[in-house]
Amino acid sequence: MPFKILVDSASDIPLDRAIAAGIETVPMPVTIDGNTYLEGVNLNTQDFYSEYHRYKELPKTSQPNPNTLLEHYERWLSEGCDVVAIHLSSGLSSTFATAQIIAETTSAPERVHIIDSLGASFGYGLLAISAQQVLASATSWKDAEAEILDIRAKMRYIFTLDTLEYLVKGGRVSKTAGFLGSLLDVKPVLHMTSEGKIEPFAKVRSRRAAIRKLAEVLEEEIDHPEEQIIGISHSACYEEALILAREIRERVAVKDIWISDIGCVVGSHTGPGTLALFYQRKV
Repeated sequence: MPFKILVDSASDIPLDRAIAAGIETVPMPVTIDGNTYLEGVNLNTQDFYSEYHRYKELPKTSQPNPNTLLEHYERWLSEGCDVVAIHLSSGLSSTFATAQIIAETTSAPERVHIIDSLGASFGYGLLAISAQQVLASATSWKDAEAEILDIRAKMRYIFTLDTLEYLVKGGRVSKTAGFLGSLLDVKPVLHMTSEGKIEPFAKVRSRRAAIRKLAEVLEEEIDHPEEQIIGISHSACYEEALILAREIRERVAVKDIWISDIGCVVGSHTGPGTLALFYQRKV
């Protein structure tokens, strides 16, 4: 039985990587000053970030249209595929819960497998790419699922921001954390918990120190780096993504480093100047 992986656009998989892996991306809506767009369809990251500081209010995001999910699931079922849908963390979005409901309404619910990524951005994009490799040689969903969930448990999501302002306004971290960050003039380092929620990880005094901290944490935690393709995502700070990649290569011999944009859905909540790192750690 062939499998088809779908992700929502918050996975931030670059189009060429998604095509190469045979992964389909479902666009998510972003509302900017009253106008709603579909990420990757009529809204791109370059325009999104270049105008970010001019928006009258923070962009708002929502889950994909349920009918859109149903159409995607049914299309691949009709072609004889089992569907494996990996969605944005249930700790950040209702997309996963909606996908579970939609799966039950399809023509073959037993062949639609919904996974909570417990992550965001290119971290669960990498999870999806790893899942595709597992499924390519899988003889049953039961065996493949166990291996995919093991990879999910190892995925590390750690990132730094220029400011906590946008996460605080969007309700993703507490106002107390935001107040302390501005008061002490620190650069916050945050991570995603095993429940898929965002929590503070560390505070450093400068952007350069924050980049160094990301590399240090990876060096301490990464599992079999020589076998891993790790991910770096950024929101309008590509040069710093290159600095982080260089810092990592100086410390650890990883298989490869892939750099991606933080898309409009995730970027709506983190703002410009976000730098994120994704890899599998020892557990």
